[in-house]
Amino acid sequence: MRYSLLVCLCVLCSCSTLKRSMIGGALIGGLVGGGGGAIFSPDETSRDKNAYMFGVLGAAVGTGLAYLFHDEPKKQGLNNPMMLDEPIQNHQEVPLFDFSPELKGLKPEVSFKPVKKYEVPQEKLPNELMGKVKKQYIIEYEAEARTIELGNRTIQISPFKAWEHTYEK
Repeated sequence: MRYSLLVCLCVLCSCSTLKRSMIGGALIGGLVGGGGGAIFSPDETSRDKNAYMFGVLGAAVGTGLAYLFHDEPKKQGLNNPMMLDEPIQNHQEVPLFDFSPELKGLKPEVSFKPVKKYEVPQEKLPNELMGKVKKQYIIEYEAEARTIELGNRTIQISPFKAWEHTYEK
């Protein structure tokens, strides 16, 4: 009976939020700790005390483990960014040196490498807007440092980031 209760709790405890994960971890840890304290008690008189003490200890350990292993969606999106599924596209030329008449015709080749893809909005849309609004993505690109030698001049372009705002097709 005890084991079937533990199996049911493990199977039915689908945790989607941090709070539910911690409550589920506390319940499972408390049951396992209390059951273990009662089963492995050295004598009949200390069985209740051991079950209580190890139940509380198991609940604390279960809560801590649930907190450690919980994958929060916000953290998951930032720590494990989705890479672009589409091939890299050539971007239009950016007039970087239009401020100087001597360098106005200079158009260095800058290649952008996709780094992260963010989905906007970060919250779920209401049901009445689902399917009516296209998803928006912000794609973060990174350009490497470049050195351009032009006659007796050397131009150093530092690495920089660019962001593209796009919608689903």
